Amino acid sequence: MRSRWHVSAVPANNPLEALVFRSRLIGEEERLGLFGGGNTSTKGEAPDLLGQPQAILWVKGSGADLKGCEARHFSPLRLEVVRQLSGRAHMSDEEMVAFLERCLVDPKAPRPSVETLLHAFIPERDIDHTHADAILSLANTHHGEALVRKVLGKQLLWIPYLQPGFALSKRVFEAYRRQPSAQGAVLEKHGLITWGPDGRTSYVRTIRYVSMAERFLARQRRRARGVAHGRPAHSHAEATALLRQYLPAIRGTISRRRKVCLTSWDSPDVLAFVNTKQLLSLARIGPATPDHMLRTKRLPLIMERSSRSSVAVSPQALVRQLERYAAAHQRYFLKYRQPEHAMQDPYPRVILIPGVGMLTTGKDATETAMVAAIYRHAMAIMREASRVGRYTSVSERQAFGVEYWPLELYKLSLAPREAELAREVGLLTGAAGGIGRGIAELLVDRGASLVVTDLRRQEVEALAQTLSRRAGRQRVLGVAMDVTDERSIERAYDAAMRAFGGIDFLVSNAGIASV
Repeated sequence: MRSRWHVSAVPANNPLEALVFRSRLIGEEERLGLFGGGNTSTKGEAPDLLGQPQAILWVKGSGADLKGCEARHFSPLRLEVVRQLSGRAHMSDEEMVAFLERCLVDPKAPRPSVETLLHAFIPERDIDHTHADAILSLANTHHGEALVRKVLGKQLLWIPYLQPGFALSKRVFEAYRRQPSAQGAVLEKHGLITWGPDGRTSYVRTIRYVSMAERFLARQRRRARGVAHGRPAHSHAEATALLRQYLPAIRGTISRRRKVCLTSWDSPDVLAFVNTKQLLSLARIGPATPDHMLRTKRLPLIMERSSRSSVAVSPQALVRQLERYAAAHQRYFLKYRQPEHAMQDPYPRVILIPGVGMLTTGKDATETAMVAAIYRHAMAIMREASRVGRYTSVSERQAFGVEYWPLELYKLSLAPREAELAREVGLLTGAAGGIGRGIAELLVDRGASLVVTDLRRQEVEALAQTLSRRAGRQRVLGVAMDVTDERSIERAYDAAMRAFGGIDFLVSNAGIASV
């Protein structure tokens, strides 16, 4: 990984804009974290209501994404007041949230990150926290501390796993006081923190340590002798035939509480993972970092086969597997729940089908792609960690603590209200004409996901891009289809099935076809 820091591009004399610049550099690098993960901060001065200078901590707001972030996504807090909490022995999450909200300079600012106290207690000016794949590949092994010391040296603190919040912030602060020359810390099963007297130093340290871990892992890959090969993948035609059987049953089952889209993925890295002999031993251990569970849940569903071929699994048998997964989640919930908890959707967000690939669920294709990207990173971390040790994750109890943590579930409440046709999937024929375009715009504006079809491929593909931009999400697929050609219709429906999991309604706008 290379540093992309350019001094000439850093906003001068504006600490908040400099923080935004640095945060975007981090957010644009997928190997450092995904979709709301990680947080950054800076310390500086700003005038109070009377024009007197006061120390300010700017920290990423809860749920904000570093990629493409803006100044409004950061919370300004009165630093000296927040720092006084470092002398306390205990503090509940509810007390912490209420206290931090009262410390906001701007009451309209977003709720501060759950790791705000860590940023406040460490006296360094600039701090970056990332969920780098390479760091997690070291820290998620049974001998993570020894491996981190060996690969990254002694300038990083090692912090055993603790759920984010007051206790973790105190633990890091106490470790820092014992070793004030440290350049950062590795949080077990959680990621990397770097700090420094300025933003460039903290950013460059992040790039440096991640690069050291990446080079080590690359050497281990080159030294690996032999790979645990599994069964070969099905051909595209065979996999499509299986998905035609499975997807109606899967989508119908997991949409019982609330309708979802399903997207199938069969990239080489996905197929390599779902077909390896290590699939069960790795995927059933737990998430690469608890932060991922908000999107992927603790475990995927791995389709069980009764024989050597996926073909032997009937749709009815797959539905039973889905129901067993939901029942297991209910038992998990009942085992650890507290009075304030309400059970989330018990069905899987990730489904792994050996020989076929991965299915991910979400309210639309943007969300299914988000889940897929996160789990593909988890796959890479599992594979890398298993090369250098035994992959480990948080315990079941620890996982529940994050999955049902009110401060984590709060992020879901930030989503805007869903539109009238949200989660519905339609197919529109004759979409390239004026009437078809008008219908498509209306359906997309009402929240539907839509497959727009016409004889003219370039026009419907361009229309799909325009409508997706209009929606601000990936909810439209453009497919060439001839309504008088049965094979053409099959191909279009297969594309719709792979993108959205099925079709809920049809708008037959192409006229009357004599077939």
